[in-house]
Amino acid sequence: MAQTAFSFDCDVNQFPSLTWNQLHINRGQLHANACSEVHFSTPVLPDGIWFERKALADLPAECTMLPTGMGKSFDSQFDAALNACNAQVNLYTVAEGQQPAETVHLSPETAEGIADTIVYARKGSSSRFIFEFAGDTSGGGLIGCRIRIVACEAARINIALVNLLNGKSVHFDSVGARLQDGASVEMTELQLGGFQSYSGSCYELTGESAAFTGRLAYLVDRNRSLDVNYIARQTGRKTQSSMNVNGVISDRGAKIWRGTIDFVQGAAEAKGDEQEDVLLVSPTVVNKSLPVILCGEEDVDGRHGSSIGRLSADMLFYMQSRGIDALSAKKIMVQSKIASVSQFIPDEAVRDRIHRHLEGAFA
Repeated sequence: MAQTAFSFDCDVNQFPSLTWNQLHINRGQLHANACSEVHFSTPVLPDGIWFERKALADLPAECTMLPTGMGKSFDSQFDAALNACNAQVNLYTVAEGQQPAETVHLSPETAEGIADTIVYARKGSSSRFIFEFAGDTSGGGLIGCRIRIVACEAARINIALVNLLNGKSVHFDSVGARLQDGASVEMTELQLGGFQSYSGSCYELTGESAAFTGRLAYLVDRNRSLDVNYIARQTGRKTQSSMNVNGVISDRGAKIWRGTIDFVQGAAEAKGDEQEDVLLVSPTVVNKSLPVILCGEEDVDGRHGSSIGRLSADMLFYMQSRGIDALSAKKIMVQSKIASVSQFIPDEAVRDRIHRHLEGAFA
């Protein structure tokens, strides 16, 4: 494994439609070192999916010319980091028409480094992938993955991203996807760990009747931070996008969520919906939410919103009157928020690890 002292120093999660700079919400900044390439554990792949490691220059343009939610500056520095590491791209190809029953579970073999992954789902295929980041990262290094998805005609992809990191790590997930005619992508994301976490995703619905369904749950506690940028860019007719976010912020946690549905001219009869529901547990938290719809097409149906609430004194009193102390009440509320999203992860063992991680947060 080649070593390098490559450093990320760039704006990330650029909001597509800028607002007042005084709000400090238009973009985030990533300053971290990538010391090596990280490899995923190599599972036994089901029939119909094959794995290759390829140099970035040897990949077809349809797999690499995909913007990710972290932004152009990030992608440029990421490519430079791959070259500096002499790293290769993990390419998972799902054969045309194949519908493997097993889920492909991927987790990094080390607690620090970067990885580049492409999921290429050919026509009519159906597949499931789980990316799980876990373990103690007390050294405070960078651990993250760029994931690019090509969903060909009528392909169906189910992906889960699970961040259960402990310690002082800086973590990122940067996702870019393009959906062709009739394709669908379902993304379930859990951001529960890491000291500083960044999540950027950009879904381009270019094909007619393409559909994206996204779910995100997060817990930002202690003095941790989470920076999220979600973009659904709908250019195809009759496309549909949906993003539902459930989160909890406590202690001195800080979170930014940017959500954008972009109806591009020509996306007639397209529908988009994005909703965030945030529970603020402590008076010292920092929460910034920015749901936006951009509309270049008249014949569309777009909805967006953000609901922000606190753990009410009445609710605490009611639970305490039933013999539930304040800490247990907080724990129940947090777990219910996270479980509303984690239930969609197609792996019971992963769901159990999520539950144990949450138990540890209240130890």
